[in-house]
Amino acid sequence: MKEGQNIGNHIVGHLQNGNDANVADPVIKDWLGESQENKQDLSKYARIWDGINILAQRRKYNTKAAWKKVSTRVPGQAATSNRFKIPLLSAAAASLLVLLGFSFYFNWFQQNAGGTIKLSTEMGSRSEAILPDGTKIKLNAGSELSYRYDGHEKTRNVQFCGEGYFEVHKDKKPFIVELPNGLTLKVLGTKFNLSAYPGDEIIKTTLTEGKVELENQKGKLTLTTGQIGSFNKKSGNLSYLKEEASHNLGWLDKKLYMDNMSLEEVCSVLQRWYNVQISFTDKNIVKQIHYTGVLQEKSINDVFEALNEISEINYKIEGRKIIVSGK
Repeated sequence: MKEGQNIGNHIVGHLQNGNDANVADPVIKDWLGESQENKQDLSKYARIWDGINILAQRRKYNTKAAWKKVSTRVPGQAATSNRFKIPLLSAAAASLLVLLGFSFYFNWFQQNAGGTIKLSTEMGSRSEAILPDGTKIKLNAGSELSYRYDGHEKTRNVQFCGEGYFEVHKDKKPFIVELPNGLTLKVLGTKFNLSAYPGDEIIKTTLTEGKVELENQKGKLTLTTGQIGSFNKKSGNLSYLKEEASHNLGWLDKKLYMDNMSLEEVCSVLQRWYNVQISFTDKNIVKQIHYTGVLQEKSINDVFEALNEISEINYKIEGRKIIVSGK
């Protein structure tokens, strides 16, 4: 173990300097020269390091306890883009490398192929994380993801509901997202947005890079960059949508693009974004009133004040309950 700990200290120092592409440490150079497997190891440790960076940003993180359990729940907070300070990262990575003895990818996943990582984001919040295979994800409010790597079947499987933006790490092993109603999404390496909330009638995929396949018992739909695919839960039909792709990514910039959206659709989004309950005194107005424009995320009071100015509605806010009526 001493030899492993020694090279581990060198790797921590190397990653701490942010030079994972250009190795200057002679000890690591010699170690990399011993085998191709060591080169692959270093690449995977770099991805673990990046994952810890993001997790450390989100709270004062107990790395040892969390990685022992492996399955973790991402807290409901807004993600931050600034990296944590080096002392904490160094301690986190050193703890990780010593604890795992360079065996996380090769031993834990292969010997425990049934292991699952679970992530979730509460209503009113957003989260981001890096999966063990290097895939980066951003989760919108009220989303849940379960990730499982199968070393025997050579697949990366995800069960998902909610909305998320995926930057899938390129690998020969397929990355498969399992969705409700027998729908699956298959990729090898690409970037896409996926909206699949349980209460929505449509599951929508917006592809920003690469290629994906949507498939169910009725057929298959192949998407290329810039295309949008939809799945109707009631009919089971797959189809292309002619929409502005960037509008489906608005939530990443805290914007809601409304393309003739009904009041009902707008309020459904607002309930998730702000973790509120919205009710209507007049059920007729929910489908009669429509909006076209952009809502920039501010306070819920500001949002409803804007809606009040441009449409025939009144509102009353009582804590987390909002009552909407016609004027």
